[in-house]
Amino acid sequence: MLSNTIWSLEEDSEGNIWIGSNGGVTRYNGTSFTHFTVREGLGNNIVFDIMEDKHGRLWFGTGGGVSIYDGKSFRYIGLSEGLCGPTVWSLLEDKQGDIWMGTNRGISRFTGESFINYTKSEGLSNPNVISILEDSEGNLWLGTFGGGVNRFDGKTFIHITQEQGLSHNTVFD
Repeated sequence: MLSNTIWSLEEDSEGNIWIGSNGGVTRYNGTSFTHFTVREGLGNNIVFDIMEDKHGRLWFGTGGGVSIYDGKSFRYIGLSEGLCGPTVWSLLEDKQGDIWMGTNRGISRFTGESFINYTKSEGLSNPNVISILEDSEGNLWLGTFGGGVNRFDGKTFIHITQEQGLSHNTVFD
């Protein structure tokens, strides 16, 4: 059943609307609703973010890892597969096709074969990465929960603070 708490909305390349909630994910095809939960293979019923990759697969950032839907079945990615944190707040496919996952313990970059994880020890100001954006120059902008914004050029994190122009240290997408 669709929850009244909606975390994310996404329109896929076929025109379906996907609704991520506290009760799973729902697909609306323009006529009817189809609901997916852990019963159908979703990794966790709290769906914070939804993203379609260049191959047409849907990625669901959840309260318990990532679920990838190929139109037929779900594949789960969690801590044991290399993800740096269990809660996945945000998702982004960069220009090179790598998938970035903002978690409650840092950010994970999935190259298609392996994970590269970035945490506070690599310079991230706060491990809760709530939103991710790639700018026209390929820099990642990371909005955190309580740690402001970080810009990542692929090598170095630059922490942008209130003193540099942020109105508040909490950033939501």
